[in-house]
Amino acid sequence: MFTDTPDPIIATLTDEGRTKFAQMTLGMLSFKLSGFAVGRGGYDGTNPVKIVPIDGSLQLLEDQFFPLSGTKALQTIETPTPATVVANCRLSKDDALAGLGELGLWAEIVNSLAPSEIGTTFLLAVSHFPMVTKTLRQAILYRMIIQF
Repeated sequence: MFTDTPDPIIATLTDEGRTKFAQMTLGMLSFKLSGFAVGRGGYDGTNPVKIVPIDGSLQLLEDQFFPLSGTKALQTIETPTPATVVANCRLSKDDALAGLGELGLWAEIVNSLAPSEIGTTFLLAVSHFPMVTKTLRQAILYRMIIQF
């Protein structure tokens, strides 16, 4: 059971993230990456080296742990190519002291043909990974890479 080979990390856009990317491509809106959060979901509680599938309809993480509400600012955003964006999600030594298994990346709409959407945030992408225990004095950097 706990000696099983750990599953690989998976990440995907949410259904809403796919829709917003399509709308962006059509010039209907634009958005910026706004923050991230981590949670205690994403892995099988009876065998934490195994992950559970990502539900594309998620609007929140399964069990967000850090921050307790809202999102944490991204450390940096890189654009190594015109079609690649890298969100660097850093947990400092005092952040998220728990067994983690999910990461969510949020975006904020900055321009839209529907003015009521401007300023709203949405869960753009989710990653699940085998449980990682975050301990005191340990910093972790997750890099969420999006290519379009």
